[in-house]
Amino acid sequence: MKKLAKILLILLGITYFNTAYMVEEDPYVGKSNIEKTILMGKYLNGHRENIINFANKYELLDDQDINKYIEKIDFLIDSLNKIQSNNFDKDREDLLISTILNEIKKTNEQLKVVLIIKKNNFEKDIKVKKEMYSKIANKLSIKILEIHNLLYNDELKNKKILSENEVRLKNALNKIENLSKRLKYFSYIEFEKPSQIKDEFLYILKQIKEQINIIKKNM
Repeated sequence: MKKLAKILLILLGITYFNTAYMVEEDPYVGKSNIEKTILMGKYLNGHRENIINFANKYELLDDQDINKYIEKIDFLIDSLNKIQSNNFDKDREDLLISTILNEIKKTNEQLKVVLIIKKNNFEKDIKVKKEMYSKIANKLSIKILEIHNLLYNDELKNKKILSENEVRLKNALNKIENLSKRLKYFSYIEFEKPSQIKDEFLYILKQIKEQINIIKKNM
C-alpha cells in the first residue's frame, strides 16, 4: 500500500506541475479505462523493447541517459498495472490515465532529441576512428608492400620447381601482399560499431605477424 500511495502521489504531482505537456487529444477515446491501460501497457512495452534495441545497436546499454528513460517507462508500466489491480473510482482512474498519457508524450519528446544526439555522436565516433586507423593502415601498407617486393624477387617468381620452404615462403608473401591491400583500402571497409574498427585493424596486424614469422622460418 505504501508503494501504491507513493506512485499515486508522484503521478498526481506530475499532473499539476507539468501541465505544459498536456496531451491535446486522447488517442484511446471510446475505450474503457481498463482497455486504455492494457493498450498503453502494450505500447510502452513495445517502446521499451525498441529503446533497448537502439541502445544495443549504438552501444548504449550502459548509457545513463538511456537507462533513465527505460526506468521512466518501467515506472509508467508499473503505474498502469496498479490501476488495473486496484478499484479506483472513475474520476481517479481518469486523472491517473490522463497523467500517464501526458508523461508518455513528454518522455517521447525528450527521448527523441536524446536518441538523435546519441546516434549522431555514435556515427561521428565511427567516422573519426575510421579516419585515424585508415591513416595508420595506409602507411603500414606501404612499408609491408616494400618488404614484400624486396623478398618476392624475380628468381622466386620465375622458379619452376620450388622446395618446401620456398612454397611456404611464396604462399606467405602472397598473403602478405593481400593483407597489405586490406590495409591500403581500410577506409572502404564498412563498420557498424567503433569497436569493430580497432578489432579489424588488430586482426589484420596479427595475420601479418603470423606470415612474417613464416617468412623468417623459411628464408
